[in-house]
Amino acid sequence: MARDLVPKAQEKIVIQRSGDCCAYPNCGLALSIDAQAAEDLHKAVGKVAHIRAASAGGPRYDASMTTAQRGSADNLIYLCGPHHDVIDTQLHFHTVEFLQGIKIKHEQAVARAMSHAMGKIGYDDLELVCQFIGMGDERTNDDVVIPIDIQQKIELNGLGTIAEERIRIGLAKSGEVDAFISAISKMRPNFGNRLAARFKREYYGGYAEGLAGDELFEFICSVAMTNAGPVETDKLRAATLATVAYLFQLCELFEHEHPAA
Repeated sequence: MARDLVPKAQEKIVIQRSGDCCAYPNCGLALSIDAQAAEDLHKAVGKVAHIRAASAGGPRYDASMTTAQRGSADNLIYLCGPHHDVIDTQLHFHTVEFLQGIKIKHEQAVARAMSHAMGKIGYDDLELVCQFIGMGDERTNDDVVIPIDIQQKIELNGLGTIAEERIRIGLAKSGEVDAFISAISKMRPNFGNRLAARFKREYYGGYAEGLAGDELFEFICSVAMTNAGPVETDKLRAATLATVAYLFQLCELFEHEHPAA
């Protein structure tokens, strides 16, 4: 029986939402092995599970769903190995409603922790995020300007309430991000524009995988977070959100490349 594959971009989004931890109640196991060297990346060891099965005959299969819906982050939950296995064997307890409920509760807890950590981020956290986003050979002589009001940009891109809330939380630290980028630019000329160019590159990568709106914003956050350092923390997630929100506001990209109909 054909099985609908999960797009890699959707995997990144659900892992990002789950904070790299098992979403099963009273588990919360960290599902990544931290790198032991700054040059390495952390290794995700969790399992992405379908709430409604990827193929007919699978647990909680729903024939009315499309392939895209089955592979969407909204239909996926991030779990440790044992809990991944148990939800697909003890089916009377692990219903669609149960799994959707624990997924939402866990992801909301991760978002709250990141929000609470926002006030604690500092220069070192921003440096970890920006050293990845700013890498590469992108070059531009264009001045980076804020083209339109942030609310207009949110509306033009059809962002939902969750993405809008996260952007506004992240923008609370826009002054700190701007000061950091200005300081680095004194040592590395054109750093701010190169940073924006890297953001655009990740945007195009997500768009090429069929992402838009909230999913596209979350995908960019997930890519930055994955590469931001050898150890994941709520504070580093907050620094990632602050940086991406700042660049979302700054880059003349979303509303010009793919205008709303």
